Amino acid sequence: MKFTRSAAAIGAVVALAGAAAGCGSGSSGGAAPAAAVPAKLTVWRMGSSVPSQVTWMNGVVARFHSQFPQYKKTKVVVDWIPWGNRVTDWTNALTSGKGGPDITELGNTDTPGIASQGALANITSNVHSWSNGSGIIAGNLANDTVSGNVYAVPWFGGVRGIWYRKDQFAKAGISSPPTTWAQLITDAKALMKAYPGTYGLGAPSNYTNGIVSFIWGAGGQVAVQQGGKWVAQLTSPQSEAGIKFYADLYRTQKVSPSKYIGQTELGAPGATSGGSNEDFALGKLDMYLDGPWAQSELTAVSKKYAADWASFPIPSENGPNPAPAFSGGSDLGVWVKSKYTQADWDLVSTMDSPAQATTFANAQGFFPEFTAQLSGGAYAGNPVMAGFAKAAAYTQISPLNSKNWATADATDAIIPTMMKALMQGANFSATVSKANTQLQNVLNTGSPSS
Repeated sequence: MKFTRSAAAIGAVVALAGAAAGCGSGSSGGAAPAAAVPAKLTVWRMGSSVPSQVTWMNGVVARFHSQFPQYKKTKVVVDWIPWGNRVTDWTNALTSGKGGPDITELGNTDTPGIASQGALANITSNVHSWSNGSGIIAGNLANDTVSGNVYAVPWFGGVRGIWYRKDQFAKAGISSPPTTWAQLITDAKALMKAYPGTYGLGAPSNYTNGIVSFIWGAGGQVAVQQGGKWVAQLTSPQSEAGIKFYADLYRTQKVSPSKYIGQTELGAPGATSGGSNEDFALGKLDMYLDGPWAQSELTAVSKKYAADWASFPIPSENGPNPAPAFSGGSDLGVWVKSKYTQADWDLVSTMDSPAQATTFANAQGFFPEFTAQLSGGAYAGNPVMAGFAKAAAYTQISPLNSKNWATADATDAIIPTMMKALMQGANFSATVSKANTQLQNVLNTGSPSS
């Protein structure tokens, strides 16, 4: 998948209309034995077929045939499913029992809902016995676990961090990136002093996927599940501390300009530039909050400062570890109605081996889902990727994977509306309380007024 701004893995969540309830637990009734050798395996990949991905997949199939000689005559067919079609195609395959895949890629925000509706096989024993299973980033594997059972494995992902310029840090006397909020503010002001006319750190109000890291970085939560219901927690002391800090980047600290109020990181909603991304590329903004995928957008604006770009993780309130970052990416699951669950798993484990997952992720500008790969030397020498790689080891997804999150964020814009109001001077307690009530209602019912 290409990690576009509108891709499913960034935040959209889906449900299978009319799908049977309950979690799948393997192949369907009357299926062939799990260890049977298939003549063909069908893999559903999301997005558009591009030469680099076809080449990678061909290499994986060759390795699959070599590593598992019993499948040397098994043909692997890859069907490319547009992201916008995935719900319809999953639904039709599940309800009809026909035309489905053996293996499917899913956006990681899709996985819990799809698993809960019975579309994915239970692969708990496979993952637990897999030699590479213990190396998966724990927070990402937790997203694929429903009621104690595992229904997919993380494949690749991307996280947000903070872009900066090494030359600016040096001139401002900053010897190392900040690891606490206090240091972040101090450094932002030092940069503004060293580079008059710039702003220290962009804080767009319409930026939920960035804002949540500050809530999490103070020990707060956006919402948690209790007794089968979502309980919003924006009004907890910890969450309020994170919300206030982000709002105060503009309101009291003045390290972010007023023009970002009502904007995304890309400018006005729907824009691809004109906001904090463009300002950073042009040297008007000293630190910029986004992911490694932004590099192509930044260089499209200007390459003047590209040689000095680097990154560090979003700091937590008191350090030393970074704030958790929302991890968007893709998972791999075995389709519940497949007749060849063992062969399916063998192919999944080949696609998602540390070597293959790392090769694929690097080629696409993402990260593999294994902690050892993130801490190795592959990224340490790359100033842009090093900070993001460190951040990728500290991730969180929930509740951005709940079935109604797209309504709460993309449709109702609850957190962006709250943040915009706060930056414009609205009463803090009343504004956060209203957002909390709306969020809880939407997560549980799909409607803010229920």
